[in-house]
Amino acid sequence: MIVKVRAYSKLNLFLDITGKLPSGRHSLNIATQSVDVYDDITVDAVLSDTFFCTIECNNPDIPCDERNIVYKAAKAFCSTSDINARVCITIEKNVPVMGGMGGSSVDGAGTLVALNEIFKSRLSKQKLYDIGDSIGADVPICMKGGTQYSTQSGKMKSSDCHADCVFVCIYPDFTLSTALAYSKYDESPTEISPYYDEFVNCVINGSLSYCCKYISNVFTGIYRDDRINNIKNDLLNCGASTAEMTGSGSVVFGVFTTEQDAEKALDKLNTKYKCCFIARPVNCGVSVLFS
Repeated sequence: MIVKVRAYSKLNLFLDITGKLPSGRHSLNIATQSVDVYDDITVDAVLSDTFFCTIECNNPDIPCDERNIVYKAAKAFCSTSDINARVCITIEKNVPVMGGMGGSSVDGAGTLVALNEIFKSRLSKQKLYDIGDSIGADVPICMKGGTQYSTQSGKMKSSDCHADCVFVCIYPDFTLSTALAYSKYDESPTEISPYYDEFVNCVINGSLSYCCKYISNVFTGIYRDDRINNIKNDLLNCGASTAEMTGSGSVVFGVFTTEQDAEKALDKLNTKYKCCFIARPVNCGVSVLFS
């Protein structure tokens, strides 16, 4: 059976490190918004005597072997479901690679949803989220989609926040090291931002544009990279109400209240940057296109 899904990327509206967990992961105050930049994943799977997985991708920079998160997702799904299957996965890559928009996580999320569709909802949504979390913290976030924020317990909660803004994104011609950023944090932990509660209150009771004054990313301060700050300033100079990096970078986004203002900014920024695009909020994470 063949299933094709569309897996949407995310932007981090708030990201702060609050400590380190016994597991080795870092605890975070985090809020995300799904946007209409997506990868399409086609999964063809049949029961077999042994697990076997092949991967194809239109981006030559993506590894098509055991290193790819879709391989890990397929293997974890089959193991948890106690089945063996021959799985063929094709990725139509659009989400920036190493951009902080969940580029690999969306593929893992899409693979899990597609396999569950093929095998007739063998696993519950919560079980899929648990599998996703085991292969990457952003996978369940990308699976759920919409507007989400972390609670004091560390769980992610969804919000019906009014999505009354448009994002202009710049994907620069450089990447940043997530491992190095966390290493710098471990050497010299940053102070916890005092504004997360205010941000969450805006998300619950207001709108995305109303949250703008609290948008923040701890990695911007950890990196202290002038290139990121210059991109933020360019977005602000083009009319963005605020600008910030998403995830561990290197994509930077600006928030605009209207599509018209975003289009005007995009026209200006296209003269300086090779990869600029508009991203609009969406309320889903993974949608099934056909089965």
